Amino acid sequence: MLLVVIAVGIAATIAGVIYLRQEKLGLEGFGFAVLRTVGFTALILLLFNPGCSQRGSRGLPIVLLDRSLSMGAAGGRWSAALDTARAIAGSDGTILGFGHGVGPLADSQPTDGSSRIREALAETRALGRPTTVVTDGELTDAGDIPPGLAWGATVVLLPRDTVPGAALVAVGVPDRVQLDDSIPVSVTIAVWGNVQGDTLILDVLEGERRIVVRALGLPETPAVLQRHLVLPARRLGTGRRVMELRLTVDGDRETRDNVRKRVITVTEQPAIVVIVDPADWEGRFLLRVLSDVSGVPVRGFARIGLEEWVDMRSLEPVSLVQVRSAIRTAGLVVARGSDNVLSTVNRRGPVWRWPTGNTVRTALPGDWYLARQVPASPLAGALTRLEWDSLPPLTGVQVSEPDSGDWVAVAAQLGRRGAARPVLLGRGLGRDRELITVGTGLWRWTFRGGAGLEAVKTLLAAGVDWLLQSGRTVQEEVLLASGPVVRRSTPLLFEWSGSSVPDSAVVRIATEHEEREHTLFPDPEGRAQVSLEPGVYRWEMAGAAGSGLAVVEEYSDEFLPRQVVEIDTGVDGSHVLSEELFLRQRWWLFFLAVLVFSAEWAWRQRRGLP
Repeated sequence: MLLVVIAVGIAATIAGVIYLRQEKLGLEGFGFAVLRTVGFTALILLLFNPGCSQRGSRGLPIVLLDRSLSMGAAGGRWSAALDTARAIAGSDGTILGFGHGVGPLADSQPTDGSSRIREALAETRALGRPTTVVTDGELTDAGDIPPGLAWGATVVLLPRDTVPGAALVAVGVPDRVQLDDSIPVSVTIAVWGNVQGDTLILDVLEGERRIVVRALGLPETPAVLQRHLVLPARRLGTGRRVMELRLTVDGDRETRDNVRKRVITVTEQPAIVVIVDPADWEGRFLLRVLSDVSGVPVRGFARIGLEEWVDMRSLEPVSLVQVRSAIRTAGLVVARGSDNVLSTVNRRGPVWRWPTGNTVRTALPGDWYLARQVPASPLAGALTRLEWDSLPPLTGVQVSEPDSGDWVAVAAQLGRRGAARPVLLGRGLGRDRELITVGTGLWRWTFRGGAGLEAVKTLLAAGVDWLLQSGRTVQEEVLLASGPVVRRSTPLLFEWSGSSVPDSAVVRIATEHEEREHTLFPDPEGRAQVSLEPGVYRWEMAGAAGSGLAVVEEYSDEFLPRQVVEIDTGVDGSHVLSEELFLRQRWWLFFLAVLVFSAEWAWRQRRGLP
């Protein structure tokens, strides 16, 4: 405003001097002075281009309504938020819902499983229309909003009312167990508010059948409890089972976060059997690391006498018949030491042989360092990232020349010099794949830990994965990459593991009451999503390309009370200043300058003035 006054003063002074003092046109000169004053003022303002703030952008209003599940949870104010959004938008405005994404408000109830507003603000900012945000303030990305993105917006905050409650916030259950094993279950329970009673009831069910029930003491709230249960796998039976954990608390007004489900597979025989003949401490470590990296049931047997065998986990005696039965039905056999027992069993399937010092007579002793260059093999992709220079040397290498069709996964050199000799050999195709570890002294890697331990884990994981792939069938070509359990409002993710990805595919997804067909359109990486309501689903690909079991939980983190976060709008309070608007953005100011100078020139020509 000050610049406008100064510009008018300067322009009026110049015009007055010219027309009233120099040209002395009298009253008519006053009219010329007015035109030149207006023209000079416009030129001065356009030259300095001052900015000014405008309150609200022009155009029809846009209302961003938080449609996350927290708005409809116990204590939420969804009805008030919906009425507020409709009142602000009026008959001509637009209401957009935001949460997982941003789009038209299609549902009358909140459905999104997350509360993200950044994308919504970016889209409305680009439109340049007045924007109002209606939310409960429980936003997950409020701290990631760039400065200025919320300028021009108004925030209407409708926080949730505080209500007592409890929730099963985390559940840990193994994916696979053996029928004779126990199922370790870990739960994390959050409690807040003035819930009633002094106990929490935790039920574990399989379908309608109750497996176990536990009464847990209720501590002073707010509190987080961690509890561990051990369940017998035989109570579930073999096959893929849906285990349900249900929490009951008196006075809990939001019960959708009290039920969690997990899919667990109970098998009669382990997927991997480790045979240690004779027993040694390195065989026990091999069993433990295989259990960690394989993700499937692993069972180990060790010979401690001439004909005496023990279970390597429980140390209970087992018969030779049991050992042979486990070898016959296992998906993979890892034989450390002698393979006499393995040779007496008629089986087809992958084998990983680990000869030891007691069984290898043609080993070349010395310090054998692994070669830095990883040979081309099916395992090379996983092994190339290892720090070979950080690994201690092996104690020896068995004299072994690869046969035709064999490949070398790892090689070593004596004292880092001379020709490299194989340490790990691979051979076979289909179900007869085989790995042979011909190097001795890998215990040095595990003994020091660090890079050596990670190298052993990587080597075992890569080898087991390659060997177990030989047993995969066409039924496993399609996998649920997100796992068999997803939370409410989270889509199921299908991923093609085959070499080719189809343009589209039809999947039949069924519950106990109905079956529907969904057409999947995978992206270039072979992933496709399907959004489903909470429930237990069995899916099957057309043409027997794959099948599985999937669960969509009723639970969502949106049901849990969270801290209200205010959007940084740039000023004190919920309202914000509008964006800066400069005078050169006013087209009419250019038109005014041209108009008055043209009128002055025409008037001067009419009077015959130069």
